[in-house]
Amino acid sequence: MPRRVATLVDWAFAPDWLTVEKAAELTGYTEDFIRWLIQDGGVEVKQQGDTWLIEKASLREYRDALLETLQLQRDLGLESDD
Repeated sequence: MPRRVATLVDWAFAPDWLTVEKAAELTGYTEDFIRWLIQDGGVEVKQQGDTWLIEKASLREYRDALLETLQLQRDLGLESDD
């Protein structure tokens, strides 16, 4: 079953701190990739008990920067032929 694409409304009404599951739902990334972002320091996080929470704003900044980079690569004809 294809993943549902999150809308701007979904982002707007999501809490400021997201669980790994909610972060994956909003971005379309896998939960494993979200965990990698946490380990890599790509997003702001805090720990609440055994649960890692991702700051929504930093996740959105990461996603937007990635999309901008991919678009720039396309514009410059640098996309791979994989």
